[in-house]
Amino acid sequence: MTENLSSGLFVAISWNNAFVRLKGRASFTSGPALKEFGLASLERGCTRFIIDLRECEGMDSTFMGILAGLSINLKNAGGTVIIVNLSPKIMELLRTLGLDQIIRLHSLDNPPAELRELMPQLAAMDRMEVPCPDRKKTTETMVEAHETLIEISEDNLPRFKDVLTFLRDDLKRQAK
Repeated sequence: MTENLSSGLFVAISWNNAFVRLKGRASFTSGPALKEFGLASLERGCTRFIIDLRECEGMDSTFMGILAGLSINLKNAGGTVIIVNLSPKIMELLRTLGLDQIIRLHSLDNPPAELRELMPQLAAMDRMEVPCPDRKKTTETMVEAHETLIEISEDNLPRFKDVLTFLRDDLKRQAK
């Protein structure tokens, strides 16, 4: 059953393709669900992860770090992440953090030729429930995402050094 709601993650799997359509803001709250779907898709044999961001309003660094982690996992398994329908703003965000080095990025209405026949499947997806993870799990995910961003580009270290320090300190406080 396909739902047409104003925001969220919408997903589908067809053969070796995992599809995601993001509506609204991509953030640390929806990132863990994307990661879970990506890992489950990989276990099912998906080697191509296609993300449609036509209706994405913005993206935080945690979400971008999760995208980077998924891309690394897929690459290690012989697969790839392809993002289509990127606005100029989000395209620039991803390039600034170096994600264009590990993810194939395509601007609005310019999908790669090998995906054109698959694009109609992006319209027929199911809404994925995004559970509210506990604070500790969310913080751990945020740390991992930012560490991944630093791994893919050392230029990201000065951008996220303070964020990582804060998040790691927060994990210590939560452990007490």
